[in-house]
Order: sequence, then structure tokens, then C-alpha cells
Amino acid sequence: MCPCLVALVSHHILLSQPPTLHTSDALLFYKNKIAGTIPPDIGNLDKLTWIDMEDNQIVGTIPEEFYSNLELEEVIFKNNSLSGSISDKVGDLSKLSTFWASFNELTSSIPATFGNLINLEELELQNNELSGPIPNEMENMESIEFLSMEQNDLTGTIPAGLFGFGLSGLRILYLNDNQLTGALPENVGSSPRLKDFWINDNQLTGTLPIISEGEFLFLGKLFM
Repeated sequence: MCPCLVALVSHHILLSQPPTLHTSDALLFYKNKIAGTIPPDIGNLDKLTWIDMEDNQIVGTIPEEFYSNLELEEVIFKNNSLSGSISDKVGDLSKLSTFWASFNELTSSIPATFGNLINLEELELQNNELSGPIPNEMENMESIEFLSMEQNDLTGTIPAGLFGFGLSGLRILYLNDNQLTGALPENVGSSPRLKDFWINDNQLTGTLPIISEGEFLFLGKLFM
């Protein structure tokens, strides 16, 4: 736990600003009943590497100032009542390995700047109100292993780049319960380590792509 004081004051989270934060410091207050909004002051914690506020009652938007914390490696907003959009500035967090913002009320589209995050291993965006297409730029997230975008309002087709060798470490891909259309990409079997692939409850059309010998070697769960 970092030396920041976390308290509920005037219906928002108050972070007292210490003189120094070491690079190993984390701000953890998950599984509490902390309510209110995230203050803009959170952008002053420029040495912070890990923040976890999962399972609270936090409302409002993610402040633009938050994305000024460029040392962040793990960000967990999961299971609150956050609204508004994820800023394009998320792409500035070049050290990010984990970003969990699932089970909130986030809206707007998924930022294409997630494609800048070549160190990102886990991205959870499920159970929000996100809309628009899946960004083609996500094919640049070369370290991604777990990608969950189910139960939103995503539209358009599934990008073929999600199954290329550029995402050779991808093991889990959840796209179910959206409004996705079109056919499955022809290269859907090219993802070398894909284990779980869920695309049920969409509006997909077309025919099943031909799966060649040697493809889907690790596939354990396919929900269509």
C-alpha cells in the first residue's frame, strides 16, 4: 500500500499527496464500499505503477489527468459504476500490462490507441455500454493474451488482424453478446495459441471458414 491516504470526503475520493512515491508503490483499495468520483488530483501520482479500485461504488468518469501517470503497469477499475468514455490518452501508458475496466457503465467507442500498447497482456472491457467497431489497430497489441469485449454494443465486422501471427500469444478472445456482423475472417484458425473463442449472440453471417490441419491446436472452448 502506498503512503497515500484514501478516504471518502465530500462524496469523492481524496488522495493526500505525499512528497515522494517509489516506483514499486501501489494504490490498492479494492473490495470496499468507497463511493464518489475519482478526483483530478490522481494525475499527480506520477510514480504510481499499480492502482486497483475493483469492487467499490465509484461513479463518474475517468479523469483525463489519470492518463498522466505514465509509469502505470496495472490499472483495475473493474466492478464499479464508472461512466463516460475511455480517453484516447490510454495509448500514452506505454508500460501498461493490465487494464481491467469491466462491469461498469462506460460508453462511446473503444480507443484505437490501445494499439499503441505493445506490452499489454490483459484487456477487460466486458459488461459495459461500449459501441462502434473493434479497432483494427488492436492487431498491434503484440503481447496480448487475454482480450475480453463481450456484452457491449459493438458493431461492424471482426478484424482479421486479431488472428494473425502478430498476436501469437492470444489465448482468450471473448466477443460474444454484441451486435457484430459479417462473416468470420478466413484466417480465424491462424491464431496459434487460441484456447477460448466466444462469438455467440451476435449477428454474424456467412459460412464457417475452412480450418486447415495444424490450426486451432489449443482450442478448448468455441461458442458460436
